[in-house]
Amino acid sequence: MGNFYKSVSTLPVVLRCYSIPISVVSWSVPFIFALLCGGNALLGIIALAGIILVHLGTNLFDDIADYVREKYKIDKGLKTDFNFQKGKCAFLINGDFSLKQCLFICLMLFLTAIIIGCYFYSLWGTGILFVVLPVVVLCLLYPILGCLGLGEIIVAVIFSPLLYSGVFFAMTGSFSKDILILSISTGSLVVGILHNHMLLDYKYDTTNRKITLCRLSGSEHNALILLGIFSFIPYINLLFWVFSGKLGVWYLLPLITVPSAIALLNVMNKHIKNPDEQIEYNIFMGCAIRAEKMPEIQRNFLFKFLTAQNLLISFTIVLCLSIILDNVF
Repeated sequence: MGNFYKSVSTLPVVLRCYSIPISVVSWSVPFIFALLCGGNALLGIIALAGIILVHLGTNLFDDIADYVREKYKIDKGLKTDFNFQKGKCAFLINGDFSLKQCLFICLMLFLTAIIIGCYFYSLWGTGILFVVLPVVVLCLLYPILGCLGLGEIIVAVIFSPLLYSGVFFAMTGSFSKDILILSISTGSLVVGILHNHMLLDYKYDTTNRKITLCRLSGSEHNALILLGIFSFIPYINLLFWVFSGKLGVWYLLPLITVPSAIALLNVMNKHIKNPDEQIEYNIFMGCAIRAEKMPEIQRNFLFKFLTAQNLLISFTIVLCLSIILDNVF
């Protein structure tokens, strides 16, 4: 019984449940947009459940694939030990979960998500397949394509046009071109979070010859420039569509989060110059202050990671407000 409770308590770590806020905030924009277009709120919440299940299932599937690859190299004598960073796959290496258990959990997550997809199919017909099938294929290919430096591109496609189109269709039974405009902004920030995480691992990935977009950029400095591009595309996108007349002036409101984007770049610039330099909290880093309670060895990493996540959260909250105000006024 003790092992059972230990396994249950460890499961959120295994599934990387800390990433759920990324799914929720990405979902919130198409949810609000569809709701104001007459969409069904309950169907939107059901869609969110499916999104979270796929997200967590992909997290676990990615770990399983990495573990199997490393185990194969060890069994063939190509390596002597597992070489993962920040406790990745520790639950498999330590024996907290067996490979069969992880595969079963992964299967259940994906099967439940498929059942939700079938429910929407019964409601709206084949249209939902234009979203579901590409998501399934990309999630299954993520562990492979991620090793080729294409992970950020896959995330961009899943969390931008596919997620937005899927939520809107699930709630209304139709697709919207207008919502794809907004997906560019939040999708870019989601990619920025992943890219930021890769930048934190740049030296480790270089040592282990892991191919990422950061490493393909050629240097940490170039990767920082790329992070800046991901961080400011959301604002450039809104400015373009507002001044072209496609979006109302209320969509300029998210520009108040620009200081948070600047704070992220400052933090990561300090990281590149001196990874061990202690990062001091400031208000533009959002709720990253919770990292203050963590041990020093984890504190700096969390500040850098959470600052990127909080940029997405703050931008998305203001964007949702913009959608509501634009609809009201």
